[in-house]
Amino acid sequence: MTLDAPHSHKPSALAWLLGAASVFILLAGLKTVSHIVTPFLLAAFLAIISAPPMAWMQRRGVPGLVSILFLFSLVGIAFFLLFLALQGAAESLANQAPAYQAKLAGWLEQIRTMLAERGAPPELLPAQIPLPATSTITGTATGIATGLGQFTASTLLVLLAFMFLLLEERTLAHKLAAAFPGRRRARVRTRRFLRSVYRYLLIKTGASVLTGLLVGVGLSWLGIDFAILWGILAGLLNFIPTIGSFIAAVPALLVTVVSGSPLDLLLVGTLYLVVNITIGSILEPRLLGRTLGLSPVIVLISLLVWGWVFGPIGMLLAVPLTMIAKLALDSSPQTRWAGILLSDRVRRQPIAATNPDD
Repeated sequence: MTLDAPHSHKPSALAWLLGAASVFILLAGLKTVSHIVTPFLLAAFLAIISAPPMAWMQRRGVPGLVSILFLFSLVGIAFFLLFLALQGAAESLANQAPAYQAKLAGWLEQIRTMLAERGAPPELLPAQIPLPATSTITGTATGIATGLGQFTASTLLVLLAFMFLLLEERTLAHKLAAAFPGRRRARVRTRRFLRSVYRYLLIKTGASVLTGLLVGVGLSWLGIDFAILWGILAGLLNFIPTIGSFIAAVPALLVTVVSGSPLDLLLVGTLYLVVNITIGSILEPRLLGRTLGLSPVIVLISLLVWGWVFGPIGMLLAVPLTMIAKLALDSSPQTRWAGILLSDRVRRQPIAATNPDD
């Protein structure tokens, strides 16, 4: 019996299987109640981002309720402006759809004439351009407007939960100290983890806002249609490393092909390239540090898993959620090995760092 004691703490295959089954059941349960969890998830995301600014204001003598009302108003105005931008883009799409169709039809006719002059059979190109009818596009825009109404209703719930989370933030540290009076080391690790989460989300959100502003202003200066919409899309998809930047550039490039010149297409591509390299490859790694990266395989898996659980919102928050999990694993010596496996590079830990008594 004593010979097997050193191996008693190693997880067996059955334990791993039960753990995987528990995770799957948990994710399936979250998917079932995603319509309830998603607003609170967004509210928690906003509250985490707002915690450092609120602490900064309170250190400079701003009353707690005043700082909470200020942040609440700021986030509410941001949601309102986002609603107006999306509504304007839907209306512009419905209005400009006939012009896009006419231009594409003209291109098709020019190509057909050029091929006919070279002796090509007329059946090589379709007689009509395979685009949806204008009424279909108008109906889609109307559906977007209806969805925006539902988005507004959900926004009220998000803002309400956001305000209560900010109120809770003021007493969270005292509650942790009172709840775990004899576990100072656990409280230290919790504070270290929360500081890492605050720092990551604040820098990532700031970089995303800057990306959206630069893309939106640049496209507006170039005269590209729906520039504000493409700026919002670039900012949101900046939370998805690497592939998010490419996905955000595709709609703007397609619109430029239809409504702009070859020079405009070159300028738009250059704008996206410069912004993404400057912010994504230079600014973010320098501010975040090289240890706050995720493996590309983990990014892909997180997009699939969180997108399946929470839908489009889950895909936008997939990388932040996975990064929070990685920071939580890194904060404890017992689970640091899992955080290393999630990382995009090998970090050799000193032997002393693996001591459970750290």
